[in-house]
Amino acid sequence: MADYAAFSYRVPDNHRYSIVINIEIYFPVPMQGFPQYNRIPIKAKALIDTGASRSAIHSTLVQTIGLVSYKKCTIQMAKGEYVSSVYNVSILFPNGMMARNVKAAEFSGSHEFDFIVGMDILRMTDMAVTNAKGVTFLSLRSPPSDEHIDFTKQTAIG
Repeated sequence: MADYAAFSYRVPDNHRYSIVINIEIYFPVPMQGFPQYNRIPIKAKALIDTGASRSAIHSTLVQTIGLVSYKKCTIQMAKGEYVSSVYNVSILFPNGMMARNVKAAEFSGSHEFDFIVGMDILRMTDMAVTNAKGVTFLSLRSPPSDEHIDFTKQTAIG
């Protein structure tokens, strides 16, 4: 029996420049005015973004769910910085791998995804993006291995 959870995702040919996967976002349910341990899932699309230091949730989803922010943070972007609300959610990946109590900032705009999986989540995993035979695959595993993947230690082709 494996002591880790893992999944692989074949990136469709028409999405080879971004990786968007299906996830479930679990959000707290207020009971007697205070969020308890009960959480309700909602299906969402998530962008895997190694350039994002923290994960984020779309403002439309925040409004739909009725999430309540518990603090503010400053987000640095190429176009400048802005102050964002922060929400506590948990993320369920397709394989059953769960990222609990993610501190997700809020983002807006027109996107094909509802959530950004940033480095705050990805650094708790081993991640590989491979392109064998022109097909792009994403593979995640949590918790990470005790050893690194090092392509320089493999035999060179040719």
